[in-house]
Amino acid sequence: MPEQSNRVSSYFDQISDGYSARYEERNAFHSYFFRQRLKAATDRFVFDAKLVLDIGAGTGALYDELVRRSPTVDYFACDISPQMLAQSAIPAERAFVGRVSDISFPRDSFDFIYSLGVTTYQEPAELAANWRFIADHLAPKGTAVVSFTNRAAIDHAVRTVLRIAKPIIKRGVFGQSFATFAYRVAEVSEMTRAIGLEIEAVKFLNQTVSPFNTLLPMPSVAVAKAIDRHAPEALLPFLSADFVVFARRP
Repeated sequence: MPEQSNRVSSYFDQISDGYSARYEERNAFHSYFFRQRLKAATDRFVFDAKLVLDIGAGTGALYDELVRRSPTVDYFACDISPQMLAQSAIPAERAFVGRVSDISFPRDSFDFIYSLGVTTYQEPAELAANWRFIADHLAPKGTAVVSFTNRAAIDHAVRTVLRIAKPIIKRGVFGQSFATFAYRVAEVSEMTRAIGLEIEAVKFLNQTVSPFNTLLPMPSVAVAKAIDRHAPEALLPFLSADFVVFARRP
């Protein structure tokens, strides 16, 4: 694997034990963002008997949600961190370790391909390889659901200009030894068109600003929820730290 992937894999291997606990309700900010993203990524769909591939499955949060809602879902997963997958309830025969573009799955195409919380850690070449894989393995009328860190957000500007996140979020990915990446919606739209897909919807997420979301998590979450419910749609690209896109073939 490339050096970036090796560093990301090693980092998540190291924090895999107890990783899921950081998203419990007692951790107000992480719980809010995790639940908001999972809900946004799944609520509009029915997964009964659908083929699903989860790229970067981690400890299996998406798997847990889908099998709870649709026991007949036909789910497969991959992750570059073997220790993260080992913490999941995903059946061993459906969990693959490595980069998605290097894996031969038992199915040739999928009704849904998910990649949540992954693109932030992928170098441009790796992201391009993932998009090509998605385009090649998405079933007709299938949907790709992919999340991104939002480069247009106030949160990203604060992190970039002031470099506050590094000393304060000591356990967060922005304080680690590997690079992180952010994108604007227009950039992602261009990527999808280049591989023959088209964005049909965008959902903006995580209306918080670092470092307040970790220093003052409960007030930050309360404000974020109010923004999500009441802010003008035109402001959400600037007030939201992340977004998820839903892409299909035109």
